Amino acid sequence: MEAPFSILGPENATIYTDIKAALKEKETVYKLNLNDQPIDTAKLFKKIGSFTNLQVMSLANNNIHKLPEEMGKLNSLIYFSTRGNPIDTLPKSFGNLQNLMYLDLQNTNLDSIPHYFGYLYKLKILHIQNNLKDTLRLSYALGYLSSLNDLLIYNSKIDSLPSDIGRLQKLKRLTIVQSSLTRLPYQVANIKSLQYLILDNNKLSELPEAIYHMKSLEYLSLRNNQLTRLPDSICFLTNLQVLDIRGNGFSDYDAAVLKALLPKGCKVVHK
Repeated sequence: MEAPFSILGPENATIYTDIKAALKEKETVYKLNLNDQPIDTAKLFKKIGSFTNLQVMSLANNNIHKLPEEMGKLNSLIYFSTRGNPIDTLPKSFGNLQNLMYLDLQNTNLDSIPHYFGYLYKLKILHIQNNLKDTLRLSYALGYLSSLNDLLIYNSKIDSLPSDIGRLQKLKRLTIVQSSLTRLPYQVANIKSLQYLILDNNKLSELPEAIYHMKSLEYLSLRNNQLTRLPDSICFLTNLQVLDIRGNGFSDYDAAVLKALLPKGCKVVHK
């Protein structure tokens, strides 16, 4: 998610890289890049709420374990990224960031995505990667992110997705990779807008029969799971262009049957 940082915010806006310097001109701070900058004290970090016009903010390798409640004052924030900070909780005020559109959480230590995430009505992109906790619990509130069109969870153990994910009617890309996913809730088939579904390197042994409802699906990747069959209803995915089933228990014969069932021109990749 590096690209949004460079393109968002006012044209030619200064990118501040020092929080102390930025505090001297806080009314004109639109972009704040604190990557690899030590933040000496919690008291200093709490002053982050002074940047009421801040639109774009990036943190990386700051040795931060908590975000201050004052973050909830950043009413203009559109993009927020944190990488390499073992943050173990998100402040309740995070739900106040109702203009937030891009959220990138990498190398955190979260045990849950809290219910107040549901107030981020404008969030379009949510990426969670390399979460350090044993299990990351995803709240039902995920289903209230009504503007979400891209959800990525990578190398972050989650076990399951909340059934409310079926409410995400603008979601176009769902990527859950290397996250110990054992079951895909049947409600995911209610996401009529979904075009890309990538579920590689998990522990799935079956897909829901209701998958045929996903009429917009173009790309389905199921690499390296524990699948030995797919529901016959997959033949009704009339827009499917690629089905990748490598690393599962499918024989050449199984792949040939699937290819016969699927729309003409759909590429089945099985080895």
